Amino acid sequence: MSHSSGGTPGSGTPRSADLFAGAVVAAVAVAAIVVSGGFPTMAGLDTDVGPARFPIIYAGALIVLSAILVIGRLLPKRGAQAQAAPAEPPAPAEAFRFHRVAIGVVATAVYIYMLSLIGYLPTTVVFLIGMMRLMGMRSWVRAPIIAVAVTAFLYLVFLYALQIPLPDGSLFETGEF
Repeated sequence: MSHSSGGTPGSGTPRSADLFAGAVVAAVAVAAIVVSGGFPTMAGLDTDVGPARFPIIYAGALIVLSAILVIGRLLPKRGAQAQAAPAEPPAPAEAFRFHRVAIGVVATAVYIYMLSLIGYLPTTVVFLIGMMRLMGMRSWVRAPIIAVAVTAFLYLVFLYALQIPLPDGSLFETGEF
């Protein structure tokens, strides 16, 4: 979140970066809903929530949040015309922010592809460290610790609470059936 010279959060945020981020996140959420629709269901259970329910709930929340972001950036702010200052050229940091969004989108696409090859555990740790560095965390000690802790927590939640195995990666398959 950027700050204007007056200290108001978001007032100096470039609209195009927020609109782009909202559109990309909404597109990824729609893709997640489409892909999760093909997840297997447990036959014979009418109350089966199935493995598709979890991603659909999160994807729906992402679509709603993306819509709020896009609509919020498109609507004029109250009293903005009365307090409008002369237009200033965008600061160089704002252009760099858009660049970070693009890097984050590409890194996420690479992460999704690498999940099937290398597996959840190593891929997620590396992805989280990279994303934390991209978002401004500069500590080389805290970032790996947080990445390992979050990855292990999510792995245990999926494995034991949701009983959904996460991908081991095709490079590590033994071929045993």
